Amino acid sequence: MPLKNYSLLKGKASNIAIDDDDSPHMEIRIEAAGVSYRAAINVRSNVAPNDLLYRKQDPFSHPFLNELLALPEGLIDLKNGRNNVPNSRLSELVLDYVRGNFVQREAMEIAPFQRTGPDNDLRDYLEPIIRQGMADNSLTFYIFGEAWGPEDGEVDKYFGFVPGNGIHDVHLNQGSSGRFKATNGANQDGALLIHFGTTNHWAAIFLAFQSQDWNTDAHTGHPLDDIVVEPGKIDPLKPGVAIIAALINPSGNEDGRESVTLLNRTDAAFDLRGWRLMDRDDRAQSLEGKVRAGETIRITLSAGPDNPHLRNKGGVIRLVTPDGIVAHAISYKKHEAAREGWTTIF
Repeated sequence: MPLKNYSLLKGKASNIAIDDDDSPHMEIRIEAAGVSYRAAINVRSNVAPNDLLYRKQDPFSHPFLNELLALPEGLIDLKNGRNNVPNSRLSELVLDYVRGNFVQREAMEIAPFQRTGPDNDLRDYLEPIIRQGMADNSLTFYIFGEAWGPEDGEVDKYFGFVPGNGIHDVHLNQGSSGRFKATNGANQDGALLIHFGTTNHWAAIFLAFQSQDWNTDAHTGHPLDDIVVEPGKIDPLKPGVAIIAALINPSGNEDGRESVTLLNRTDAAFDLRGWRLMDRDDRAQSLEGKVRAGETIRITLSAGPDNPHLRNKGGVIRLVTPDGIVAHAISYKKHEAAREGWTTIF
């Protein structure tokens, strides 16, 4: 089953500890609205290959960042709507590496936990930014993962606060096999985002295990290890059909007038039968017809609340194969949709 307590912790870093046992983590003490929490960040895998995949994006941008800034400090339950955050906003705040266009598998690098030399391991990448946050209160940490606690009467074993409280699974949370398969799910990935208040910019740190498969079912998050790439189907990391443009903010009434333009990059006609376009809220529109080699097709999105909608304040467009794989995904910001009647090129 997916994570039970998928959450977001927003607060300030006040301390750091590094354990080096059989399952090493970098432990961060976070203070939020008068409560202490511990964020446990995996720095090595129990499953071979043991070194993690790592990606830091600085600066980082995404349409939902203004939503994060408006949140109160503390632990926010993204599944159950507690902590005074309206349910209507929760679907905008979840992370999905595969479908949300946050990070691409091929953009990540392999990072061992510790090795001799400067700036060449995960500790070198993570520790400086955490210590910067400890020294500079203008840095705010946003940590996505699985929450635990409060553990009444339990003393935190690293930092000594009571009760024990925290968040872990701050990494890709889908595509796992074996004993970790039970925690797979879509829209529940973990990450560490940092807002630098003085300069008003963002950085993001994404982590994953090398053993995890990025071809996952859109509902369960389980690996689609039986997928075979055949003529007319694509490798999702190198899409033969891609989203290249969208009319996000058409002139006048928008319902039924928004559109997405696809390009057939291959050298043969491409049959779109069974494919779908999806928005961030998983509203889908089925596609049909063939696109000749090297040509484009403009898909007008059907009117109605159950069909995909291109939100003017920013959103995500996904192109999904008949097997449920996200072949291509793009995200766009509010300013890219601001000019009425213009088509956005990606």
